[in-house]
Amino acid sequence: MKRELGAIALLLALVLGAAWSVRRTDFLTGQIDLSLTRSERALARGEADNALAALDNALSLWEDGRRFAGVFLRHPDADGVSDAFFQLRQLLLQGDDQAAPAGYAQLRFHLETLDRMEHLSLATIF
Repeated sequence: MKRELGAIALLLALVLGAAWSVRRTDFLTGQIDLSLTRSERALARGEADNALAALDNALSLWEDGRRFAGVFLRHPDADGVSDAFFQLRQLLLQGDDQAAPAGYAQLRFHLETLDRMEHLSLATIF
């Protein structure tokens, strides 16, 4: 009977851990997306300094969540987010307003991939 209770407790811990991971990823990517939206809108208004500040805020949120990402998320996906952040930041620093929309799209794609991979579906199981 003790083995069964141990197995049930372990299974419950795994389910709760998975649910926490999904919620944490949703929160992290949601907060980052809000800052990205602010950055993108500032750039559209011609406020390059504000766009860079909002992007730096998003990057700070990502860096704060990096320990979580390093443990719970696939490393290539997390690295893709970091790479996309630094590429977009470089575009903004260079003042390349033509390429910046593609940089925002690439970063959002990587964030959506992280978020989608955490949610339970047949594609994430098999």
